[in-house]
Amino acid sequence: MTFSNLPNRDNSWIASLLENARPLLKWAGGKKQLLHDLIPKVPNKYNKYIEPFFGGGALFFEIKPETGVIADSNPEIINMYKAVANNVEKIIEHLSIYENTEAAFYLERSHDWQHMTPEEAAARTIYLNHTCFNGLYRVNKKGQFNVPYGKYTNPRIIDKEALYAAAYLLQKIIICCGDYKDVLREYAQEGDFVFLDPP
Repeated sequence: MTFSNLPNRDNSWIASLLENARPLLKWAGGKKQLLHDLIPKVPNKYNKYIEPFFGGGALFFEIKPETGVIADSNPEIINMYKAVANNVEKIIEHLSIYENTEAAFYLERSHDWQHMTPEEAAARTIYLNHTCFNGLYRVNKKGQFNVPYGKYTNPRIIDKEALYAAAYLLQKIIICCGDYKDVLREYAQEGDFVFLDPP
């Protein structure tokens, strides 16, 4: 879905869409609970927003910057954000086939995201995150996701409103995978707001 082709894209439509902006992933160490402390520290004016340890992006989705750079060293997570920006409808389509069962979870967990299309891999990332134990992201030495099934009664596997809002926001920014030092070296300039939240 690209928002440039949608009719009646006025300010009220955009405001309504962005009311649903929230993190797409549950993230250990996420800053959702600390937003009331972080928001007062955000400068009133800045050139662009830069967050090189993005993870779940709680602050980004709260302040909804007009321009910026988000990055992480985790290629699977960065793939998810890029795919949401580029083809959110396809991700929703893939998410709709998933079931919240232990068998379905372990079958999907056994697949290698690098052998999937970007949209399939993104849907897998969201599905596993919302159905695994505590929403953790952990991999073994081979780089394979290894968090066990979470046994939730009714997890929200598809959050269309949040996905559409994220797609709108993410289309306007640079999304990259890399070390934070390289990201800052390439993109940070005087007047930018850099949110550094290292693990």
